[in-house]
Amino acid sequence: MATTAMRTQTLTGSIATEPILNMKLTVPVPPQKGAPGKIRNRLRLDPARALEPARKKIATVEAQRVMSVFEDTIQKIEISSMIPYILENLDRFRISFGAELCSLLDNHSVIISSYNEIKEQLDRQMQRNRIRSASSVRSDASQDQQNETNETQPTEDDGDQGSNYDGQSPPQSPVDKPPSRGSSASSRRSNPSVASFDSQTERTMRNLSLVAQQLSSSCKNILRQFQINGTAFNSVKTHFNARPKESTQLLSYMNDLRDILLNKLLTTPEEEKERMAYIQEVSERERNNATIIAKMEEELDAAVADKEEEMKKKNDVIKKLQTELQQIINFSKENIGRIKNEQDKQESADKKNHEGKVQRLQNEIVQLKTQLQNLVLEHREKEQDLRRMKFKVESQVEGLIQKYDGEIRESP
Repeated sequence: MATTAMRTQTLTGSIATEPILNMKLTVPVPPQKGAPGKIRNRLRLDPARALEPARKKIATVEAQRVMSVFEDTIQKIEISSMIPYILENLDRFRISFGAELCSLLDNHSVIISSYNEIKEQLDRQMQRNRIRSASSVRSDASQDQQNETNETQPTEDDGDQGSNYDGQSPPQSPVDKPPSRGSSASSRRSNPSVASFDSQTERTMRNLSLVAQQLSSSCKNILRQFQINGTAFNSVKTHFNARPKESTQLLSYMNDLRDILLNKLLTTPEEEKERMAYIQEVSERERNNATIIAKMEEELDAAVADKEEEMKKKNDVIKKLQTELQQIINFSKENIGRIKNEQDKQESADKKNHEGKVQRLQNEIVQLKTQLQNLVLEHREKEQDLRRMKFKVESQVEGLIQKYDGEIRESP
């Protein structure tokens, strides 16, 4: 404890006061003459680059200073996030850092150790304070509850005495009055151990604040030395992948913010107005589209509901038709059985009639075959005469065609 107090006094004895430079930067906008539809022209050329500024480089000195300060801030964050890794591997970087930077880092490590020790001490004191406060609150609550219980429990003597006053409340003696609740609180405030503990906690918090200021000043000195020593920064730059995940995420956000700031500095007021008008137009179009989409979704829901209702009705009709179809199938089976019996009877009768008809028809077939042979002989002679006539006519037609083709060739 004494060692920690001495170290705190040594570290917080002298804290350098750093000068503060107040600057008010203004970005002058040069007047530009041109058509008001630059964004729409870029939109026609490339819709993906419609909102990008027309300029690609910063023209004013003030804007360049703003970007320089922001990039310097990002560089300081990169170095600050690497300080824990540098302190763990300081022996590796001693040659490239130099004696002055290594001395600052050693001092920074001592300050961090002191800060952690004082913070742990403050945490222990706060924990003991919470435990002591909780125990005192519980004891006061139990005492108050006991007093209230004593007040609300009437005795038999009080009941007998109260009956003698004809409904009027009996007078209270000064002894019967309950003790005030503020007595316990005043006893707690007058406890010298609690007061000394609070003063000790305040002293520890004051020491922690002083060490925090010293830690901040040491970190600023380290960052200044890194800006002076370019070799040290380059040697640390190769180990940027060792930084914590939170620092990497912070740097990613800072780089995104840098791009936004650069975009703002490259954008003129005229382009900003055009961009806002374009964004407002797109937003209005988006709202209109959203309204149309909501209306179409309502219509779609209504159409789907109608379709489902129609499908439900058709399903009912299908079930009804299936029931009727099953009834028809059952009736058809019965009818088919009855018809089959009648068919068997009719078939036996028709078979007998068929045999007689077959015999009669066979006789007719024999007679017709004889007549057919006679007709074939007669028609064969007629066919030969017709074939000869056909050949003659075809020969005449072919001759006429050849004659016609010849006359056509000879004609001019």
